[in-house]
Formats: sequence, C-alpha cells, structure tokens
Amino acid sequence: MLVKGFGINADAGWLDGDLALLEKDLAYYAEAGFTHVEIPVHGVGAVCNGVLLRERVRELCRLLACFPLKYTVHSPNPLNLMNLDDRETEHRLLISSIEFARLIGAGILVCHSGRYRPEESFGLPRQPMSLRAEEKMWQAEVEALQEMSRLAADAGVLLGMENARPYLDGSPYCYAERPEELVKLIRAVDRQNVGITLDLGHAYLASRFYGFDFLRAVRAAAPYVRHLHIHDNFGKVIASYEKKQPELAAKGRGDLHLPPGWGEIPLRDVFRLLDNYEGVLTMELRPRYRQYAGEALAALRDLCANVPVDNI
Repeated sequence: MLVKGFGINADAGWLDGDLALLEKDLAYYAEAGFTHVEIPVHGVGAVCNGVLLRERVRELCRLLACFPLKYTVHSPNPLNLMNLDDRETEHRLLISSIEFARLIGAGILVCHSGRYRPEESFGLPRQPMSLRAEEKMWQAEVEALQEMSRLAADAGVLLGMENARPYLDGSPYCYAERPEELVKLIRAVDRQNVGITLDLGHAYLASRFYGFDFLRAVRAAAPYVRHLHIHDNFGKVIASYEKKQPELAAKGRGDLHLPPGWGEIPLRDVFRLLDNYEGVLTMELRPRYRQYAGEALAALRDLCANVPVDNI
C-alpha cells in the first residue's frame, strides 16, 4: 500500500449549502493534519435539477484555494444510473459532477452504484422485478459508465463506484451490496478510469447481513479498488427509516460512521490485504464525531504503521 494522503469527508447534510460553515471545517481539518477533504457536490449547493451552478462553483473555488488542502468529490447520493424513468436527469447529474471535479481540481469522483430499487421507494407498494428487468438496468449502467468515462478521462477524473450498505426493509435493492458483484460491473465497463471506491463500513455490514466472509470479499475487490472510504461499525443492519444517531449509537446499530477503532471492523487486516493500493485514505465520519477528527487521524496513521506514505 502506498498512501497518497489522509482525507476526511465534508458532510453534505451538515453543510446544507453553507459555505461559511465549510470554511470553518476546512480550517479545522487542515489544522488537524488532513491532506484531503472530500467535497459533496450537493452539500455545497453546486447543482440543481442536475445542472451545475457555475457562479456557485466559482465562489467555492475561491474558498478552497485558501487552504493547503487537496480535494476529492462525492457525487449526489441519489444519483442512480439504473433509473430508466428519468435517464436524462441522472446523466446530466453525473456530467455536472464530473465538471465540478474538474473545476475544483479533484482527480477522484465517488458515485453510488445503481439501485434496482431506490431507497425512497422502500415503503411503497411494489411488484417483484423480473430478472430480465434487472439485467436491462444493469446493462444501462454499464453503458452509461462507458460513455461517461470518456468525459471523465478528458477532465482528468477517475470514477470510483461505491459499494452499498444493506437495509432490513429494502435489501436486496442494489447489486453492489456484495463487493464481488461490483467487481463484475467494473470488469464489464472495462475502462481504466472506472474503478471501485471500497467503503469498508458498508462491506462489513453486508458481510454480517448476508453471511459472507468480509476479508475474502476485500481480497476479491482489491485489484479494482482505486479509492477507500474508512469508518467503523458493529455490523448491525438497520431499516432505512431509522435515522436517530444518538439512539442507534447507544445500541451500536447501523452505518454509524465511527472513527477507526471504535467499532469491530478488522481494519489492520484489511490494510494488509490492500498491499497494492495506491491512493488517498478517506475517513467518512458523521458530524457528531467531528470533534474527534484529530484523534481519528492519529488512529488511522497508527493503522498505517510501516506502510509507505507518499511525499504529502
């Protein structure tokens, strides 16, 4: 493993378009010793109805340039290239996200993998989906990524498709709940600048929910991993409507996004398996753990003891 930077997420819900709040967070993260911050396109109010708001992006660029930081980008969470009902908006949103990454000088754009059933539909009446319909949606995502990879390459951007977490009330809703299925998609797309953003917290939850071997799944995905999301949890899956973090944390349930070492994910073993990984280690913490960012960075550096670190 060659570490090219230590990153942290700027949480979209926490920011809610407030650039003054982002400025405070960037100062805090730079002081704490982070080298990268992951900027959410939607969290900074840079896109509306799939259209990039360029004056807003110019304002953001002026702010980002004030800090000795580098940046990665997270596309809007609801982006779904399997949505055949409004393909135009989905594609426009990804094109805008690629352009956003180019304008702020980010080389990595994280995208959520396509969902056969989007999270907002979990509570609605539904008919069983045929295998043929799922295959059509899967192929639509493959073709969209092949097309978008050319735009991303011209922008100097790598697309990192993120594996999904499971839900008690919705799974299976996304092929990428299982990392090996995401590998199949990446192989089908077959583009050098389309790889996996391996979210370790999501993968661990899925391993406990479906009963597969977590470390074996990491090993299978390793050759295709181009970006990492690191956070901790206890492997206890929740329903999509469970949102109250104080209550969930009290019982150790859900996608908690805890600092490394607070949960039970064997992160040191994971890093041993990712020996060929070259890239940024991005922690994704919930805002309630923001005060522990410096401690979390120290814990992550400890996990990387004896791992080569690029000149950052």
